[in-house]
Amino acid sequence: MVQAFGAKTRVLAVFVAVVTVIATAAGCSRGSPPALLAVDLPDLSGMASPVQIQIREAFDLLQQAKTNPRPSNSAQTAAAYGELGRLFLAAELFSDAEPCFSNAAALAPDDYRWSYYLAHVYRAEGQSRKAAAAFERTLLVRPDDVAALVWLGEADLEQGRLDEAAARFTRALSLQPRTAAARYGMGRVALARHDPAAAIDHLEAALALDRRGTAIYYALATAYRDAGKTDLANARASQKGDGDIAPPDPLMQEVAGILRSPVAYEKRGDQALSRQDFAAAVAEFRRGLELDPDSLSLRQKLGTSLWVARDGAAAVAQFEEVLRRSPEYAPAHYSLGVVLLSRGQADAAIERFARAAKDDPTYLQARLQLANTLSRRGRFEAALREYAAVIAADSRIGEARFGEAITLIRLQRLGDARARLVEAAQLLPGRPEFLNALARLYAAAPDPRIRNAAEAVGLAQQLNRQRQTLSSREVMAMALAEAGRYEEAARWQQETIVMAQRAGLRDAVPMLADDLRRYQQRQPCRIPWRAAPEWDVP
Repeated sequence: MVQAFGAKTRVLAVFVAVVTVIATAAGCSRGSPPALLAVDLPDLSGMASPVQIQIREAFDLLQQAKTNPRPSNSAQTAAAYGELGRLFLAAELFSDAEPCFSNAAALAPDDYRWSYYLAHVYRAEGQSRKAAAAFERTLLVRPDDVAALVWLGEADLEQGRLDEAAARFTRALSLQPRTAAARYGMGRVALARHDPAAAIDHLEAALALDRRGTAIYYALATAYRDAGKTDLANARASQKGDGDIAPPDPLMQEVAGILRSPVAYEKRGDQALSRQDFAAAVAEFRRGLELDPDSLSLRQKLGTSLWVARDGAAAVAQFEEVLRRSPEYAPAHYSLGVVLLSRGQADAAIERFARAAKDDPTYLQARLQLANTLSRRGRFEAALREYAAVIAADSRIGEARFGEAITLIRLQRLGDARARLVEAAQLLPGRPEFLNALARLYAAAPDPRIRNAAEAVGLAQQLNRQRQTLSSREVMAMALAEAGRYEEAARWQQETIVMAQRAGLRDAVPMLADDLRRYQQRQPCRIPWRAAPEWDVP
């Protein structure tokens, strides 16, 4: 009995000890502050003075918050760490931002912002596994955060976790169906699963939502190539946008707007321009100029923003001020040339474009516009010299090759034009302008040595497979007529006239009707273009 009692006593003592340890540990976890990482002020000497002041002020506020011993102060301290971290993140000081967000998340685990920002620090550092874990912590607190879902899907995709990535993107689309980044993610999952048909569906849907995303075009080219659709693959491969593919991201937008520096304002202005928010671009560039009034780049971009915002007088004033400060600043000469051209002052525009090209011989856009304007003014030989210079500098500038060919046509050098178009179509197979121009020459050139009905029909069919437009349908009718297939040509032309009427293009209808009557009378067309051909056929 005594032994039994003793054994029970020992068991009870062990139990009490275990319970005491657990209770003590629980009490420490509740009452003791978490271990925090050291946060120091980095070298700020290379930054703009306003940014240095901004970061030092945030650092001082953090030090003040850390000296407050009250337990209720943890949220305030977390916010101070988080604010300093956001400044470091905006300044791309990622290694300094990391301990700030880690500490903020430890002090305020229910505030999803700090784990979310920490995840973006890891993304910037290329640590996809850590980024995924931080995004997962964000979603524990905020499960319907679309941006976190998309970024987590991206991290899963990078690690080859296709099922997990698909689940994240699907969830994001169920919450916001028009999220292009999520649809793009689904397309890449399908590509990784070797399902080009599904990839094409998702990626075309993504492109319909956001045509600025360059990466979508490349992914689509891969999908079409995997599906054996070479023409469409080449067409997409030759296209590009001017933006990144990202989900709506309010928190990161806040970070992008947090620094007070000329460079930051210029970057935000550029972003506003790319999304065609011209009023915001004007505001950002003005703020940058307030901090750095001598910046030619900021002033030039302000003028450009004012111009596209339809404030021509203010735009010209900025361009002229740039040239007053730096008479050889080529972009300002170019911009004034664009303004003059829009006002019908082509000869004055030519002078500005020529000056821009002289001041900066590498400024190919200025030389290209010089060539285009010379050609429009009938100065064909001079235009050809400028086109040749652009092509010699960069053989893949399609607009220069197109302009050169059209100028040769205006000079009635049809054989040379045909040769240039064939070469350009081989070099840039996705550009419809070359196929369109070639098909028109083969179908309707006044010189019988140039015409080729079979080539015309083949090119017109290829063109319409890529994308049907009024111009491509008109070319199809033209080619069919040259091949003697007048009934088909008339049907295509009639449908083209209906499309033009529905689109409100009344001025085009009489010219289209003339050709329709010609086909109905079993006569081919001998006028390749009714209006001057343009690059980037609508």
